[in-house]
Amino acid sequence: MLQRDDSGGRNPMRTARGFRAACLALGLALLGAACSTPQRDASANGVRGGTLQVLSSDPEPTLDTAGFYYPPIVRAYARTLYGYNLSGPPEQATVPVPDIASGPPQVSADRRTYTFRLRAGVRYAPPVDREVTARDFITAIQRLYDKALPFSGNSYADLIAGASAFRAGKASRISGLAAPDARTLQITLVQPAPDLLSILALAFFAPVPGEYAADYQVGANYSGHMVGSGPYTPDVYIPGETVVLVRNPNWDPATDPLRKAWVDRIHVRVGVGISLIQRQIEREEADLSLNSHVPQARVAALRADPQRSRRVSVNTTGSLLFLVLGTHRAAGAIADVRVRQAVNYAIDKVAYRDAVAGRFAATGELASTIMAPGSLGYRHYDLYPTPGGRGDPAKARALLAAAGYPHGLTLGFATFGSGRLAAGRKPIEDSLKRAGIRLKVTTNKEWDPHFEALRNPAKRLEHQLAQNGWILEYFGDNARQSIVAQYDSRLTDTGNFSEYDNPAVNQMIDRALAEPDWDRRAALWAQIDQRIMRDAPLVPLLWENASFQWASRVHGWVYDPWTTAPDLTAVWLDPPSP
Repeated sequence: MLQRDDSGGRNPMRTARGFRAACLALGLALLGAACSTPQRDASANGVRGGTLQVLSSDPEPTLDTAGFYYPPIVRAYARTLYGYNLSGPPEQATVPVPDIASGPPQVSADRRTYTFRLRAGVRYAPPVDREVTARDFITAIQRLYDKALPFSGNSYADLIAGASAFRAGKASRISGLAAPDARTLQITLVQPAPDLLSILALAFFAPVPGEYAADYQVGANYSGHMVGSGPYTPDVYIPGETVVLVRNPNWDPATDPLRKAWVDRIHVRVGVGISLIQRQIEREEADLSLNSHVPQARVAALRADPQRSRRVSVNTTGSLLFLVLGTHRAAGAIADVRVRQAVNYAIDKVAYRDAVAGRFAATGELASTIMAPGSLGYRHYDLYPTPGGRGDPAKARALLAAAGYPHGLTLGFATFGSGRLAAGRKPIEDSLKRAGIRLKVTTNKEWDPHFEALRNPAKRLEHQLAQNGWILEYFGDNARQSIVAQYDSRLTDTGNFSEYDNPAVNQMIDRALAEPDWDRRAALWAQIDQRIMRDAPLVPLLWENASFQWASRVHGWVYDPWTTAPDLTAVWLDPPSP
């Protein structure tokens, strides 16, 4: 998905007060937070109990999994057929494993029909108080097509046979979904999709009890009445202020192989300024943050402290900052691949990284690929290497001369007028100027300065290159969401902002999407990544990192690469009371 540009965090900030208080006062304020003696789990070395105090800079997290659900907390209350094991080896953290599914599905000979058996004993929280059934997954998928939703996971659900007819109102149900009995779910696809298990791990496909959800509108209304299928369930939902998750009394840990759920309560304050988040965690007035918040200048000092170094983590997010380069023949000089390659050689990526880092943004790693580290098929390579990542003006000028521009040229550049990424404008201008490329700049305060070119082809010459970013929705087998969404020219209304069109690449994509073998599929995606970069429809600039710190009473902190945030179901508190 596209990346929004904000200063210091993902969204505008607001302040929040500290949480340290007497246990009785805390219990009243948070509707009865636990203040009991720590209870140690006999099967592990964590401590059960307590209220986890969480801060977030996002101002409007929603809970309904059909729409813009909030990934950092959804794992706590919504389970899916498949999920990720974050307690195993790190290299396996993005490999999908059964969650509500009792084991691997049976797959038909044509690899189009998947039959899942559900675990017994997976139950919703009150007031539903019943087991999750196969019919609930059908309800969830059909809700993705509600016309009230501005966006949902229906682009993934379109893989299912009959989904397009359902979307168009030509069918009352999705023909590719069936529930032969309460614990059997069949999904028939339009064509084979070996990445289906990764897709089904997205919260879009979490089960929804239809008889209960029918009383509420899809989206914000249901967010206020969401019922959990995981170890927690929403108890308080105040948009723009607070989300409180409490234990699902019907959750049985024996049915959940992926979550420990140590704490009794999770209290999330939203809309908190990044600087205040850092201050409160440093002062032990909050436990952890869902957003990257540690200033770059602070990371080194924390790592040098023997105690605090155990409570700081810098992690890759898979979010790519890049320059979109137009490829359409009507886009002027940028349509020449040699010009696009020259731009790749010209950019000083180190200067760009340093400019956009800001006070709280993690530095990130210089990028040269389309696929993110941690993705199936990622292979490090650099088709346009420059000394130290600082650009190579001479090589860029030679390519421009070969393209017929020995004296340089002028290109239209769309960029952000405010926010953190606006700082990237100067190093880009300076880099290209050294190579003989002058920029005619158009600024836009919106989160996607290049989108106007797609809506209005007459703007192509104003947006020959544009600053942009792409946030992965999931790691692992995710090329459908990264490469396909951006560079398959047969798709519309996705993310092909360069207007890239290469029939050979489209054919390679078809092969990769249909390849059932994990290793061969990885090799195909690696080839496709490099093949696209030979055409240079983008300049990869930076893989963003996220930096976190947590309070001393927090243990078991684990980074979840899928949500780019800590796993709230893994942490435990000692002492559990402030």
